[in-house]
Amino acid sequence: MKSLSDIEIENKVCLIRVDFNCPLDDNKNILDITRIKAHSETIKYVSDHKGKSVVIAHQGRPGSADFSSLESHTNKLQQILGNKYKVDFFAQTYGPDVEARIKSMNPGDILVLENVRMVKDEPTNKSAEEHSKSPYIKSLAEIGRVFVNDAFSAAHRSHMSLVGFTVILPSVAGLIMEREVNNLQRVVDNPQKPCIFILGGVKPEDSFKVAEYVLKNDVADVVLTGGVVSELLLIAQGKSLGDPTMNFLEKKKLLQYIDPAKNLIKHFSKRVKAQNDFAVDEGGRKLYSLKDLPLNTAILDIGDQTIIEYSNIIEESATCVLNGPMGKFEEPSFERGTLEVFKAMSKSKGFSLAGGGHSVSIIETNKINLSYVSTGGGAMIQFLMGKPLPAIIALNSSQK
Repeated sequence: MKSLSDIEIENKVCLIRVDFNCPLDDNKNILDITRIKAHSETIKYVSDHKGKSVVIAHQGRPGSADFSSLESHTNKLQQILGNKYKVDFFAQTYGPDVEARIKSMNPGDILVLENVRMVKDEPTNKSAEEHSKSPYIKSLAEIGRVFVNDAFSAAHRSHMSLVGFTVILPSVAGLIMEREVNNLQRVVDNPQKPCIFILGGVKPEDSFKVAEYVLKNDVADVVLTGGVVSELLLIAQGKSLGDPTMNFLEKKKLLQYIDPAKNLIKHFSKRVKAQNDFAVDEGGRKLYSLKDLPLNTAILDIGDQTIIEYSNIIEESATCVLNGPMGKFEEPSFERGTLEVFKAMSKSKGFSLAGGGHSVSIIETNKINLSYVSTGGGAMIQFLMGKPLPAIIALNSSQK
């Protein structure tokens, strides 16, 4: 991919696609500004080089609880950048009024357009060529001179604003996009050994696919698991976890992933590790071991012995990749497993990488120092599975 440093942007209208999608509370107040802060670097670069930044972003989906305007996001961006920069919000997505407003911009100005998912065609997966014919793309491409895609965390989608401009305009990767690809490519192509993957959270389908790919292709030497991923591996091994945990897995329709867990154990039993003790809530954090199964309370975190075992493996690694928490980290009594794993990663002298919304939030809150923290969740997972990302393909095709 070409990057911002490969193109002249002075006095040019740069259409910058970012991912400002943030967690919101019930009143739609922004709870975490990590992504806005990350993308501000690319926006600042364009402004410093006297480009005109037209920012395109989304928040939620139509009908979802977190679907909202980007006016608050614009205010946060202004706070992050400071008074040196002029950041304005325009409550429309495209059309004559938007074009007129963009024409009035001065070099260095920053304009955030309204939530692009308010455009009907945006959240549909089509080819870049099909999307390039949409009224939205045609309108903004008429006045835009450069397309900058900085939204790595949405790069696994072939949505209109992510791929449509690449057919019409000179297109480059933003600073975050470039950094994400370089760091993830480092892990997939040539990881220093031993390479450890740590997979947790509540999305076992993705985790089992990643585990199979990195083990089969000798990217990872060992996969450590926590959360639902670990629980399903234990069930696949014939362990009875107890009714509370089984009822939770059944309610969330996660028992369907026992077969992928069995397949992983069948082919890589010595290289996949599940937790060997558990933390539950019995008036506080209480620990149980494998011999205590089945349990009468739900499993909420990996136990202390697992923490020690995992930490020793992680601290000796040359490459360590984490996606997903080890347990119910939202509750103070059950964040220990996730925090200790992150701390072990920070102690490692090797390359450490973590990603996913939950992971980023934990790292920021606890000021944990890792080699690289990815803004991507689903995009990072697909990249680590060796799957092509549509938005990156579109950027590469644009160069041709």
